[in-house]
Amino acid sequence: MNIKMSIVIFILLSFFNIGAISSDIVSAQNSFNTLEMKVKDISEFQENGVKLQYRTKNNIADEGYRIKESLPTNMNFSYKDDGNDEFEAFNSDLDINIKIWREDVYSYVEIILTNKNPKYGTKYLKNILKNIENSKLENTQYFLYYEGKEKGLDSDYFTNGLVSEYNIRKAQLMKISNGYSATGYLNDGEKINFALVDYDTGSHIIIGTPIIFTTY
Repeated sequence: MNIKMSIVIFILLSFFNIGAISSDIVSAQNSFNTLEMKVKDISEFQENGVKLQYRTKNNIADEGYRIKESLPTNMNFSYKDDGNDEFEAFNSDLDINIKIWREDVYSYVEIILTNKNPKYGTKYLKNILKNIENSKLENTQYFLYYEGKEKGLDSDYFTNGLVSEYNIRKAQLMKISNGYSATGYLNDGEKINFALVDYDTGSHIIIGTPIIFTTY
């Protein structure tokens, strides 16, 4: 394992093992937002995204129409029908893929929003999808992830207290064919996953909660 790879792994594992925590970090969402910003400091942004899944008793046609009407009009989305109850909404920065299928009395919905603009964090992306929520949705779940290309690191980077506010626990690291994958738990017990993956173009850092829902 080269020195640069070791430094990246040490920094990421530090997020999962530091014992001290600030009393104002109380939610998984806030913890992930802060973690995302810190990881952006040691990586070159590639993309981030949010997945929303839920079920509803609306039929497929009505739910698809409702989703389109719920997305912010000021974002100038274009739409593409991909068939089989699947469609896309997209603009120059964002791509939203919507899949709807029927099982018994429920329509099941999976919405994946991916972003290529580094100025948009996962909190911003999640707020876009929250426009779709209403009281008729059941089993609503969100998944968030960030991917960045590792950039040059100072070997003393992790010694200056950068991650001293974190208390992410029970880290488990495993070697995979092209890097490393690990799991741990945020302050309120929600699971978080990260990976350090080697490609021909360099190493990528990926973090997600509760899982990384994209392939790597």
